[in-house]
Amino acid sequence: MTTLDVVTLGVVCADVMVRPVEALPPRGKLTLVPSLEIHLGGLAAVTATVLCQLGAKAAFIGKVGTDGFGDYIVNTLRRQHVNVDALAITPAHATSATVVLISGDGERTFLHHLGANAHLSESDVNFDMLGRARLLHWGGPAILPGLDGAPIGRILAKARSMGLMTSMDTCYDGKDVWFPHIEHALPHLDIVMSSIEEARKYTGAQEPEEIADFYCSFGVKTVLVKLGAEGLYVKNQHEAHHVPAHNVTAVDTTGAGDAACGGFLYGYLQGWDLLRCARLANAVGGLTVQKMGGAEAITSLADTLAFMEGA
Repeated sequence: MTTLDVVTLGVVCADVMVRPVEALPPRGKLTLVPSLEIHLGGLAAVTATVLCQLGAKAAFIGKVGTDGFGDYIVNTLRRQHVNVDALAITPAHATSATVVLISGDGERTFLHHLGANAHLSESDVNFDMLGRARLLHWGGPAILPGLDGAPIGRILAKARSMGLMTSMDTCYDGKDVWFPHIEHALPHLDIVMSSIEEARKYTGAQEPEEIADFYCSFGVKTVLVKLGAEGLYVKNQHEAHHVPAHNVTAVDTTGAGDAACGGFLYGYLQGWDLLRCARLANAVGGLTVQKMGGAEAITSLADTLAFMEGA
């Protein structure tokens, strides 16, 4: 039976990406666009894909429908060597999808359909698979109503009792609930990763140092705050670092944070020091923003390290 490094749990979607979009056409009218593509999206799915591209063994647990978007997601994950044995496929719900409108400078605006993600539940978690892994990563609080709150707390607590490390990557909450989604999870997490905009909402703190301290007050050991164009901030019980962003031209920032989480977790599982883990995460993000989509820019560990060291 194959041993896994990471099982990611949570959001997957098909991203229909349009670029560049500076304004919507007048109501009832048509505008031609130079680029319209479909890509794999979703916090947990993108992280799993990047981990595999860097050389880790990763599996994904989530839910998709029996439709074209679902077929695309399953085939893409398999092509990227992600284990999908525990991916639930249901005819009852449509696959989650997002229309991503990307401006010329790479900023994104989203139209998101929760779809099957809204029906992912505690009963969908394959604990036999978790028993073969080293770390469980949860990606997608606030858009996983079947897991948010007490259910994810129970899942993470059980994973911890089985000897797994645990991590979380936060998501934007369009309903403005924030902290209650993650409150039950925090005591059972080793690593929290969050964008600065989201982290301010989840924690009520403003500066990266204060955000990290808030999360650590629940027993979290390591915090990564993604700062966008400013790079990232990382802190554990012993040290803290700010790693500046790479100087690149951003084509599309979709999924860059999710991809960076994969980079950080890869280094963490290799036993790298905190700064090197953060630098790899930063490099993954720097490569990702130069291409459309969040999961395709990373092709190998060697190429990513070359970018990291050469920049």
